[in-house]
Amino acid sequence: MTLGLDATRRGDVLDRLAGRTYDVLVVGGGITGVGVALDAAARGLSVALVERDDLAAGTSSRSSSLVHGGLRYLAHGDVRVVRSSTVERDLLLRLAPHLVRPLEFVIPRSGRDEGALLGAGLTLYDGIALPSPLPRHRRISADELRMAAPGLVGHTDHGGWSYWDAQTDDARLVVAVAQTAAGLGTDVLTRGEVVELMRAGSRVIGATVLDRLGGGLVDVQARWTVAATGVWAGAGALAAPAIPQLVPSKGAHLCFRPDDLHIRAATVVPSAARDGRSVFLIPSGGHVTVGTTDERYQGPLDLPVVSDQDAAYLCDAVNAAFGTRLGPADAVGAWAGLRPLLAGSAAGSERLSRRHTIVESPEGLLTVTGGKLTTYRRMAADVVDRIAATVGGRGGGRSATAQIPLGLRGDLGAAIGRARGVAQAYGVDTAVADVLVRRHGERAAHLLALAAETGETGDLVPGLDLVEVEARWAVTGELALGVEDVLTRRLRVATRDPAAGGPAIDRIAQRVASMLGRDRVHADEDAAAYRRVVAAERGPVPLEPSVGRADPMADRARTTTVSRTNEGG
Repeated sequence: MTLGLDATRRGDVLDRLAGRTYDVLVVGGGITGVGVALDAAARGLSVALVERDDLAAGTSSRSSSLVHGGLRYLAHGDVRVVRSSTVERDLLLRLAPHLVRPLEFVIPRSGRDEGALLGAGLTLYDGIALPSPLPRHRRISADELRMAAPGLVGHTDHGGWSYWDAQTDDARLVVAVAQTAAGLGTDVLTRGEVVELMRAGSRVIGATVLDRLGGGLVDVQARWTVAATGVWAGAGALAAPAIPQLVPSKGAHLCFRPDDLHIRAATVVPSAARDGRSVFLIPSGGHVTVGTTDERYQGPLDLPVVSDQDAAYLCDAVNAAFGTRLGPADAVGAWAGLRPLLAGSAAGSERLSRRHTIVESPEGLLTVTGGKLTTYRRMAADVVDRIAATVGGRGGGRSATAQIPLGLRGDLGAAIGRARGVAQAYGVDTAVADVLVRRHGERAAHLLALAAETGETGDLVPGLDLVEVEARWAVTGELALGVEDVLTRRLRVATRDPAAGGPAIDRIAQRVASMLGRDRVHADEDAAAYRRVVAAERGPVPLEPSVGRADPMADRARTTTVSRTNEGG
């Protein structure tokens, strides 16, 4: 029996963790950890995964949400990383077509010499990726560049280049992989912190886990323990002296309304600081994300924030390229994220390695770190290969994850057509079907039935393409245990709404508390904590007061969604 990702059955998961010996215990619920869990479960191994906070609570919900080969890595001769990344990119386009979508980039050409060098790099980039389903790069005229980025006022006279990569919702990709692993029998516990490794002599045989909600301890026994904790690798109870030095690298992002920045394709512009770095603008979820390439970071790991300097850097670049006067107060959201890069000898993060490393120290504990979102599946396969070599017949085959769909089999358009038919059968607006498929894949049919049963077919938050029923499903199908889990990671409201949810915050907190058997006091504390976290992470970007904002769910008679985009969260 599998328990899936139903947060209301958390007690059953705790009982199972205490009552059996697993082949693999994975520590860490980011993209690498859930990837390891899926790979191991797909090979027939028994798997448990524990996460200190929430699925994707760290790096895996704070990236630029790109699935890409890494064009800029070619400048440093890292062809191997680019090849691996483009292969994995193209694979994810097939395995999760609802979550991973092709994305066109345009780069203005500032001069003849620079343009020739970039053109040569793009030719090599395309060649390394062959065969690929994505279009090859091409030279575009000044008029074509202005069509792709209508708001661009600088750097347009010489035209530019167009090339393709892909984008995703990083946190939703983590959830999709975790759901797939759970469907193959993985037991998943969030808010479970490893406080001590269990040992038999010199070998690690599992871990003692603190239930951060109930306060109890549970011993989880396992033949192998895998630490997939990203920038926290080697910290606390999982300390391993043989891990290479990690250098956290920070990326900062602002989110703007599409009326503020007019682009049709992702656009790369130089920073206004003339420091050799670039700023990218990405259309996503009905908004425009503006972000930086990474820089080395020193500071607290648990909640990196957008600083005044980060926001000014991004706004200066955008204003110079688009002739705007945007400041932090114009943004609707902001976030910062850290990546675990392996230390190099040069000063800039651009010279840090994007490769991953796996270390066994002490015996029975494998630590995997480094790498990037795009190559998580390859990282996971390398880890489980190490384990499979020691367990004989069980789990000894090759990785099967290249053939396992992540929530949607086949064509996205066909899936949307099927979901529209289901919606019509239930008397639900077909626009609801569209957005549910783009976030939940084949599970959209279940959500439509649930929405029809509960009447939760209206908009969840004004102006966003979110459906009421998704807050319920976040708890029963995606392991959300609080309002932050729902609004920050499952539905991305925290980064796309000036008020981070507004009146919906308290109502969703109450609903989550009710579903999990908690009282109103707990719900109020949950909502207040969410607001504090969002305000802190945004830095100079204000959290808009929610007083006076309409709550579309206050009127239960409202059962249709009226404003939708074709972009899923």
